[in-house]
Amino acid sequence: MAIKRRNLFLNRLLILVLVVYTLIPYRDIAIAQETQDTERRASVEAAAHVDKNEITIGDKIKLGIRVKFTGDISIQFPEFNQQLGVFTVKETNVAEGTKSEEGGYSTVERSYVLSSYEIGSQTIPPLKIKYKGKQGDGEVVTNEIPVDIKGVLKEGEISGDIKDILSPVDVPISFKRLIPWVCAGFGVFSLSGIIYWLIRKRKRGQERQGQKFTKRAPHEVAYELLERLSKEDLIAKGLIKEYYYRITDILRHYIEGRFGLLAPERTTEEFLIEMAHANTLENIHKLLIQDFLERCDMVKYAKYGPSKMEIEEAYDAAKRLIDETRERLEDGEAIAG
Repeated sequence: MAIKRRNLFLNRLLILVLVVYTLIPYRDIAIAQETQDTERRASVEAAAHVDKNEITIGDKIKLGIRVKFTGDISIQFPEFNQQLGVFTVKETNVAEGTKSEEGGYSTVERSYVLSSYEIGSQTIPPLKIKYKGKQGDGEVVTNEIPVDIKGVLKEGEISGDIKDILSPVDVPISFKRLIPWVCAGFGVFSLSGIIYWLIRKRKRGQERQGQKFTKRAPHEVAYELLERLSKEDLIAKGLIKEYYYRITDILRHYIEGRFGLLAPERTTEEFLIEMAHANTLENIHKLLIQDFLERCDMVKYAKYGPSKMEIEEAYDAAKRLIDETRERLEDGEAIAG
């Protein structure tokens, strides 16, 4: 019985030895595989830093992230939607190019500009940095950073205190500071005057142009006045001198409007002298005007009593002069047109 037990023990021991020796190569293989995976796995480290740990409310702070790694991998920095904890992301800068360092390491950095309106001890939370490589994807986490944010109140002041109104401060008068304002005012005034003058000039030009189009021709006015004089029948009323004054005035104003001679303001003698040197009238018309004015003056000033035939001849002479010179005016207008 004892022999059987010993043989059983020896058999079990032999089996155990065989199992152990069988597992030793597999253990070596597992350790080697783990060593190779460790060697192949990329080494990535990430660290965050700020340019200052103490700021005033609303001030800007620069947050930098530095990633150190080995192997051929690509780093993916986080993107923020305006907020990072209690901090507002004001600006996201482009990541710098990869730099090589000793020991086969490479580094890449990216920075952000933050600000906050929360007073007190605050913390920039850890940031996750993702990376991709041939051995797979992964991520590392940065360190958190404490930041002390102070208010703008001075030491000893209490928020909400009502302060007295500051006393008036005398501002020294500087004429040098007034010179630009005076020059600017003068320039605006001058420019306004020029614009007003140009507008007035244009408006007057338009009015004059309108008057040119609406102004009646001298012969039209003369015909109308002669017709009105005829209808008044001053001769039948015994107003002969009044009739001759009126018909003379009509012809004088026609000559002024038609030929530009100052007939109404001059005496007959003065007008005849001026007319003799004028080139706008033909000699036959000059003689007709001279004869007409001299006959009228005899009635107006020499108390001459004209006959009915002479009165009709005076009317016909005035109308004849207008008819003949009117035709030349119309020809001139046609040529000008």
